[in-house]
Amino acid sequence: MFSCVQEKQRIKNENFTILIVEDSRVINNTLTSRLQDKGFTCLQSYDLAKARDILQENEIALVILDLHLPDGDGEDLIDDIKEANKETKIVIFTSENDLLRRDELFRLGILDYLLKGKNANLTVQEILAIIESMQINPNYTLLIVDDSRVIRRMMKNILSSCGYTILEASNGAEAIQTVAQSEVDLMLLDMQMPDMSGLDALKQIKRDEKNFHLPVFMISSTLDIEVMRDAYKAGILDYFKKPFSPEELKLKVEQVIRQKQIETDLQCSLKTSELCKNFLNEFYASAIFYTDTKLKYANEKFKSEFGDTTANMGQAFAKFDTSLIEDIIVAMKNTQSYNNRVVDKENREYLVKVFPSQTSEYLVSFEKISRA
Repeated sequence: MFSCVQEKQRIKNENFTILIVEDSRVINNTLTSRLQDKGFTCLQSYDLAKARDILQENEIALVILDLHLPDGDGEDLIDDIKEANKETKIVIFTSENDLLRRDELFRLGILDYLLKGKNANLTVQEILAIIESMQINPNYTLLIVDDSRVIRRMMKNILSSCGYTILEASNGAEAIQTVAQSEVDLMLLDMQMPDMSGLDALKQIKRDEKNFHLPVFMISSTLDIEVMRDAYKAGILDYFKKPFSPEELKLKVEQVIRQKQIETDLQCSLKTSELCKNFLNEFYASAIFYTDTKLKYANEKFKSEFGDTTANMGQAFAKFDTSLIEDIIVAMKNTQSYNNRVVDKENREYLVKVFPSQTSEYLVSFEKISRA
């Protein structure tokens, strides 16, 4: 049976339409079947002509595109895809690994480049990871700072294809103003600019405490050791030397954004956990135990229910069968939560909840259940 979360995800996947353009019917059918099993709507084409018809008639979120097709190069379809819907993302799926062509395709705005030859399950996992990025990336804002309009446009084309929100600044003063007025998650900063160097702009931006941890990539046409040393001291995360690989740019940015997403998820989880613990502590008989079962803290409701002289879990839960303590200890060792109904030796029923408080601590709460 689907949970509510699973059902919402299934509906979300059904509304995400994938076009697979691949002349090998075995590969096309295999990918289609695996992705449909995940709940996605998939359309199939074995040549360019059919793909063009599908693009005109359907709202496509993602195109998985082979480069070698019976009626032409898959690359010829890229302009048609963009013309049909600028929001449609393109993943190249090919056995060709020409690095120059690969770089050029990233400059044209493809989302990713997957090589054939892996087993179907691994390929599907790569596609699912790409789709997850498509859904997450619009939540993040990148600031591109470069006095060259050509460089800004190229970087914007590469990174906007990943779904990020892109801001631009043509000089250091604009960069300082943009960071002050907007929520920026990552800045790509040219070092050689007129009026104010990137290094001077960076130092001024980092003076504001809220920007101290702002990730910054330095962009430079030279590798001046002294400038690089000062830039690292000022707080850059990494650097790119012009001309740089579009795929390298995409991958390094993605690495920073994924780390930010992990930190955001962790903060949300900790906040939710803290709210839950506060709620349990206020309304239920609650105590915190160390993983060696010694008592650290007990609220008044817990002391009233079990006595205020308990020094460890064995004494506190003397009214219960020892199996309860064993179950809690197993949960602690496996860093798992525990949620169960238990009956004490006097046949009184409790709902017991146990979950980690800190690495070496667990919070245990009891709710007495009245029996009709």
